[in-house]
Amino acid sequence: MKTWLALLGAPSIVLGCLSVNYALVTPACRLGGQALLHGVSGASAIVCVAATLLARQRWRDARRALALPTPDTSARPARPAFLAAVAAGVGVLSILSVIAISIPQWLLSAC
Repeated sequence: MKTWLALLGAPSIVLGCLSVNYALVTPACRLGGQALLHGVSGASAIVCVAATLLARQRWRDARRALALPTPDTSARPARPAFLAAVAAGVGVLSILSVIAISIPQWLLSAC
């Protein structure tokens, strides 16, 4: 579960952040502030960071399990470690994407 949250959930959070931010531009312009937009982006970044940290923990555990000496090393494939590493990478890219989405919000007015 730790791996799949970062692998599939984090990119979905980025797309949801982008969609919700686009939908909230008109209300943010009417209210005269960007707190709604910053709140959505901040919450998305926090969820992506949490998912990435879970994937990184899973990657560390899988690497540690591969490093233990056993008589038959073919019994434990490296697939969980590889999948966790890819999930951590996808999570980092998702965090960077949320930050990139947020940069125009910091620089430009909602109106």
